[in-house]
Amino acid sequence: MIEKYFQEIKGCFTRTNVRCKGGKEMDLLAMNPITLKRYHLESRVSTTFLLKNRATYSKSERCHRDGVDYFAREKFNHPHVKERIREIFGTEDYAKVLVVWDVSDNSVIRVAEKEFGISIWFIEELLNGLIEKRAVSGSRDDVLRMVEFLSVLQKKRTGEAYKRRLARLGAGYESPEI
Repeated sequence: MIEKYFQEIKGCFTRTNVRCKGGKEMDLLAMNPITLKRYHLESRVSTTFLLKNRATYSKSERCHRDGVDYFAREKFNHPHVKERIREIFGTEDYAKVLVVWDVSDNSVIRVAEKEFGISIWFIEELLNGLIEKRAVSGSRDDVLRMVEFLSVLQKKRTGEAYKRRLARLGAGYESPEI
C-alpha cells in the first residue's frame, strides 16, 4: 500500500526490499523523476504498535524495536544502509520517512524530526490519499483494486442511500462481526 501511494500520489519510481551488507534491508526507496525528490521509507504498521521516543528493552536486554531511536540507529543511519543509499542516490539529499499506525504521544513526531531528521507518516493518511485520488475502476493491481472497493464502501457509508438502506433493514438487522 505504501509503495502504491508513492507511485500513484507522489508520482515516484519505487524499489522495495533493497538489500544491504550485513543482512540489513531497506523497505522502500522512491524517487520522483520530475522533481528528483528522493525518499527512504521504513514502515512498522500494526494496530497494536505505538511508536515511542525511545525503544524499550526486555529484562534480557532485547530491544523491542518500538522507539524512534531504534529506527534511526538500525534502519536509517546504520553504516551499511547509508553506504547502499549512496550507491543508489549518490550524495543527493533524500527524505527519511517512517510510516506507522500511531504514536504513543505527539512528542514522538517532534523528536523524530528534530533529533533524527525522520518524518513520521500515518498509514491511515496514505490510505485516505489513495481512496480520494483513485478514479479508475477495474484495476488489475490487487492493492489498487482493494482501494477501489474501500473508496466505494466509504462513499456508500457516508451517503444517504446507505442510511436509507440501514433504516429499511430495521432494528432487527445485525451487521456481521468484524
